[in-house]
Amino acid sequence: MKSGIKLNKVGFWKRLLATWLDCVLIYLLLKGVFYLLVYTNPSLYFPFNFTFFIIGIVYSAVCISLWGQTAGKYFLNIVVSSKDGERLPFHKALLRESVLKILSGIILMLGFLWIGFSKKKMAWHDYLVQSIVLENDRLIKFAPIWKTVALVSFLLVSGNYLWEFFDDIIKAKKMNLVTNAISLPFMKRDTSSLIDIATIKNTSFINWVDSNSLSPEAYAVQMAATHQITLFGEMHENADNLIFLNKIIPALYHQSGIRVVAMEVISAEMNEKVMHLVNGKQYDSALALEIARTQCWKLWGFKEYWDVLKTVWQLNQLLPDTAEKMKLIGLDADWEMPNISLLGISGDSKGKSQFWEKFRVFSALKDLPKAAFRDNLMAYNLDKEVISKNKKAVVWIGINHTLMNFSPYYKKGNQTVLTSPRFAVLLNQRYPNKLFQIIMHQNLIFSDADTACNNSIVNFIDSVMQKRSNKPAGFTITASPFEKLKDRCLSIFTKYPGVCYGDITQGLIFLTPRSKRSQCAWMPGYISNEMFMKYKPMYDLLFGRNPAIKFKTATELNKTLVDHLTEDN
Repeated sequence: MKSGIKLNKVGFWKRLLATWLDCVLIYLLLKGVFYLLVYTNPSLYFPFNFTFFIIGIVYSAVCISLWGQTAGKYFLNIVVSSKDGERLPFHKALLRESVLKILSGIILMLGFLWIGFSKKKMAWHDYLVQSIVLENDRLIKFAPIWKTVALVSFLLVSGNYLWEFFDDIIKAKKMNLVTNAISLPFMKRDTSSLIDIATIKNTSFINWVDSNSLSPEAYAVQMAATHQITLFGEMHENADNLIFLNKIIPALYHQSGIRVVAMEVISAEMNEKVMHLVNGKQYDSALALEIARTQCWKLWGFKEYWDVLKTVWQLNQLLPDTAEKMKLIGLDADWEMPNISLLGISGDSKGKSQFWEKFRVFSALKDLPKAAFRDNLMAYNLDKEVISKNKKAVVWIGINHTLMNFSPYYKKGNQTVLTSPRFAVLLNQRYPNKLFQIIMHQNLIFSDADTACNNSIVNFIDSVMQKRSNKPAGFTITASPFEKLKDRCLSIFTKYPGVCYGDITQGLIFLTPRSKRSQCAWMPGYISNEMFMKYKPMYDLLFGRNPAIKFKTATELNKTLVDHLTEDN
């Protein structure tokens, strides 16, 4: 071997490109295996990231110990050997490619970058096993071509990755608030003006609702007609609320002048496809399913949400050709929440996962800005698609995103600093008086402790509506007897004494008592074999603990969810 080696040591960039070629090769191989299993044995689970990591180590160690080079190193004329020019024994090659390379990378990749600073062009793992990386004097014929292929593909992939990563951050930062301009009503409110619901014993609230409420449909249409942006804060998975939304969409167009329906559950990256769908000559159910599957949790198969696609399509079919069509847009980003949740770093995590799921960190990295700045990015998308174009829109989104007059905060000198302000606060501070917020009557949960609240303001609303025979109603909370109410249980009231019910919502729609609300139905076939194989640990955490839901395949899980949710209703 010594006779075939020149003493030209290989630098950082050439070694990086060789490793890149190996990674691409392994990735393509494993993708092939993944899709082969999807079509032949979809009941299996394939931990892609973990498998990639293990295969990469074993592949590199075996190739280096046998031939002194992997495929990537072969294409770029690189050889790994001991300092005396002999092959590394397998145990040293394995140690080099596993533990020691992890050590080189664990501190900001410094062990790899050391190649550029070392006169011997050695990484930390080279020093520890006494290996050297040299150019092979037996040049392969197409080495310059492979080097070009490696360089171009690396620049394209990494450039696109970095572009998307920092583009999300830049977009999110555009929605940041000016710190010294922040002012929310509860921060300076005299708490003596607030009323504890435990002290209320009269019936004036019932009489007030009787005199000042409208039907839910009429109230929603009226508020949407008088505001550019009307936010509807929903409780996820509630069928009654979504049936209500589907019902009022035609009236929102014809009576309120609404031209855009914006939804949290739709990915903004799907907006072009959504536009194609709702304006098509025929309703494309396959395209609707494709759009639904991009929802970030990858398990949002609740049928009533996706009925909105068809409702908007049906409305547009009935409009004259010359009329402006109703537009349906998504607000959220196209990202994979299961990757982040299974790492255990998300507040939405549903349980503990196996250790090999921690290797999803490599897939989750690209989505971190989308998770960290989710509300900013949704606000950016609404600003871009609606507000800046002076369109009128209704926004269907989870209630906690809709609080316009509340955000956790702290004082920094003379400045008020909001802690992660959410969607509606970001927009309302930027565009005061353009938004109106309505919540669909539901449980109010702002922290885990709130799930235990019994004597809460929500129960008080229930009691008022019960004395009206639970007649559906919509009414404005601002400047009403309900505005200054609070309770002694919800965390938002106990932690911030100046907060009142009017800070939580400007308007309320009551459709049915919480005890009688109905669960959404499941869309048949929503979870594909590919989704099942990628996200099975998440489905196990969510559904596996329920003895009524048993599944081994995507088909079984879909069928069980269709049957189970039908029984619940």
